[in-house]
Order: sequence, then C-alpha cells, then structure tokens
Amino acid sequence: MAGPGDEDRPTAPEIEYSDPVDPWATAEAAAIAAGGQPGGYTPHPYPGGTWTIPGAVEATAEEEPAWKRRRTWLWAGGATVVVATAATAAAVILWPGVSPIDFVPLAEPRRVTPSVPVTSAFADTEVLGDRAYLASADDDGTLRVVAADTTDGSKLWESDGAGQATTWKSMLARPGVVLLYSGPDSATSTSRVVALDAEDGKRLWDKRIGSYDEVHPGSKTALWTDRETKRLVGIGLSDGAEKWTQADPDSSAIHPATTIEDLAGPAGTAGRPFSPDFTDDERFVQIDADQTATVRDLNTGKVVGDPLPSVASTSDEIVAHNGRLYVRGSAAPQRILSYDLGRLAENPVIVHTAPPNSSLSKLAPCGERLCFVQTESYDRTKDRVFALGKDGWSEPVDVPEVEALVPVGDAVLAVGDETTTLIDASGRKSQTEQGVTVRLDAGNMLRFSDTLTTSVSDRAVWGIPLGESAVPLGQLADVRSASCSWNTSVIACAAEEDYVVYRFTD
Repeated sequence: MAGPGDEDRPTAPEIEYSDPVDPWATAEAAAIAAGGQPGGYTPHPYPGGTWTIPGAVEATAEEEPAWKRRRTWLWAGGATVVVATAATAAAVILWPGVSPIDFVPLAEPRRVTPSVPVTSAFADTEVLGDRAYLASADDDGTLRVVAADTTDGSKLWESDGAGQATTWKSMLARPGVVLLYSGPDSATSTSRVVALDAEDGKRLWDKRIGSYDEVHPGSKTALWTDRETKRLVGIGLSDGAEKWTQADPDSSAIHPATTIEDLAGPAGTAGRPFSPDFTDDERFVQIDADQTATVRDLNTGKVVGDPLPSVASTSDEIVAHNGRLYVRGSAAPQRILSYDLGRLAENPVIVHTAPPNSSLSKLAPCGERLCFVQTESYDRTKDRVFALGKDGWSEPVDVPEVEALVPVGDAVLAVGDETTTLIDASGRKSQTEQGVTVRLDAGNMLRFSDTLTTSVSDRAVWGIPLGESAVPLGQLADVRSASCSWNTSVIACAAEEDYVVYRFTD
C-alpha cells in the first residue's frame, strides 16, 4: 500500500503517447466547470455505463437503459452460436498463471430452498470462493439471506438480520462480511447499508445514509461520502465504527484506485469486479469542486503525496489504475491527461487528443493500458476503440456504437446494444457475437444468449477461452438471470421460488 514516502510510491508504467507532452495540460483542465456528483451505490445490477469500479454508481434493474432493455436476437433452440468473425488470432497468450478453463456441460443444478419463497420484489446473489450468498425480499420488505456451499448446495445459514425496507437494491460479498443496500425511503430520503457476518449471518451493523451518499468498500474499511454532514468517513467493515473523518464541504467525487489483479477475476456485464484484491492498493482520489485532486489512504484517510489544483471537474470521466490517474477533460478538443498517482504534482502528460468535432468516452483499464472510445464527428456508428500505454495497439479498432468496455486480461470486450466484440491484446477484432459476454478471469469468458432480466426465463450459456471457440454449456432453466453471479466454476441464480447453483467445470 502506498504511503507518503517515495519508497512506497508506485513505479509509473511505461507509457506510449499519441501526442507529445504539453505544458498546457493543467491550464486547460482548470477551465472545466465543476459539476455535481450523483450518489447511491448499486453494486450488482447490470449497468449501462462504462467499466465500473467497486463503489461506483450502477443502474438498478428498474433504471436499466434502453440499450440493455431491448432484447437481443434469439438463437434457434438457444443452442446455435451466431458468430461474425472478422479475424482469428493464430495464437493467444494468456496471462501468467491463467489457463483455458476445461468447460463441461452444466451439471444438474444444486437447489437451495429458503424458508420463505423467492419473490419478484427483489432477488440477488453473490459468489465468493466456495460460498454463494443468496438474497430475496418478501412481500412486506423483509430481506432474507442464505449462505450455501457451492460444492454441494448445502445451506450454511439463513438470516433475516437485515430487517425490513421499502425496497432493496443489491448485495455485495467481501471476505468476512456481506453488505446489503436498501433503496431510498421516500419519507426520509435516506437509505440503509446493513452488514452481516459472513460466518453466521448475524448483523454486525446497520447505518442509515443519504440518498446521494456513496459507500466504497475496501478490505477492512468502507469509505462513506456523508453529504448531509459534509464529511468523508472511514467505516470499519467489521463493526461499523467511524475510524476516521475528513471535512468535505464540496461533495467531492470519489475514484478508488484499482490494479491489474483487481480486474483479472470474475466481473459483471459492465466490468464490476466480483472479487477484487483490495489489499494491493487501498488509495482513492478525491476531486473537489475547485478541481483539486487529493490522493488518500482508505484505511486512515491521510493524504498520500501533495494535492494538486486544476486537475478535473467532479463530473469529468476519471480512471485511477495501475499507479496512474487518467482524466478526460471536457473542453474542446477533448484530451486525456495522465498523472503519476503517487506524485500528482509532477507535470502531467497528454496521452491522446481527439480530432475536432470528436468526443472521448468510456475510459477503462485493460491490463497495463488504458482503453477508451473515440466517437468521430459525434456519429456513434463511427466509434473507434483505442488502447494506449505499454504495448498499446498501433491502430484503433472500428466498433460501432460501443456502450461499455470490459477488460479480459490484456484483451477487451466492446459491449454494444445487441453484440459484444472481443478485441485481443494485439488490437485484433477477433470475435463479434450476439448476446451478453462477461469475464470469468484474465483468459476466459461466459456468454449468455440474451439480455439478463429480473423475469423468470431460460438462458443458454457458453464458455469461451480467450481466442478459442465457444463451448456450449446448456441452459439455465427458469432463472431470474439479472440476479445471477459467477466465478470460474459455478453460476448461482435466483429461480422462481428458490435458488440454483450450476457447475460448469469438473
């Protein structure tokens, strides 16, 4: 974990630039007007934005954007793969320690029966290690969580310790704790975050937060943006105690830092990691209304390095990854600036400048590099995907109407309205496929035959080792597919009245 001393600061990765270093950088960034920061933390539902860091706002099922709501083409019998292959790599080198998964057809599901049947009010799942955490609210808003062993489906515990809420939004599992997030209460304009002990389901703490507050969990501490009292607060995950506080009069925008390993495991449809390793870099970037960037330690709240003014607006698109801070300025022509996360005061560099009348969006880390979309002449059919940094692509890749970028090791998934395009580490557009494709690890993916929804229906599933042909796995039968979560061996979903755990490896 980085500290204030030089010896603890990360080494900046090698960067290859599409534009020369320009001393203009901070001056133009200072011209960007400050904007508002929305709140509300929705970790599991399927967002329509770009790659999402833990704690970033994600749309709920009810807020699902039109591009996600529209159904993709159905394949006859759910078993025929529609593949438009532009080019196929002769060889694909997976990340060190990552091997192609030996996919097998879905086994008969292990069924987990809760004491009260699953309802349409709310259902969610999280898979972490060899456990599945399964949640559903009954008709009176009481949330019940079941922990089950993914190897045999045995129930480990069941808890109603989260209590009641008008609505529930999501669940997030971390080692030692399960976090439950309610929707806002219309009478009080507040929401609740409840922590259950992962070992026995007992309630550890229950905190009421504002509708525009955010909660960003780390390994031992969660960052709470308390908008009402204008504070940043570090909350102990195990007991809910306030470990530190910092004044925040400007309702800062918060951007937790990630590393390459954080993004090499299972992830949701827009890239939200299911099991990141928070211990490797527990810093976050705070952007004030006056455009000052401050790097802080999540566990202590202390400043790491010197704050830097005139960096970004609270509404600018920002990525803090692999020791770098990337900022997309809003002023024309749009540029992406790169800073050393441990030495913000050093001169930034311009890593890319958009042509006139073009825009940059959907910044996402992809391995050691930064990927993003450039929309030429504001025409979405002319979207081009770029990868900058170490071993970046020599040429951008044309992918029309990109809605999100999701890293898969050094490759990246360009998610569209009805298709997902895989761009490999060399920048080759190797596969364009119908349906929803998600990351299992840095070298393997899952594909679902259709959009994931809260209604009960079937979904055909394929396993895809990077650079190889899709392996038909069978069907998830009668599941609420928007509730599903996965790791590298199982998929857990809420069904009509109970839960199912499917295994796709031996």
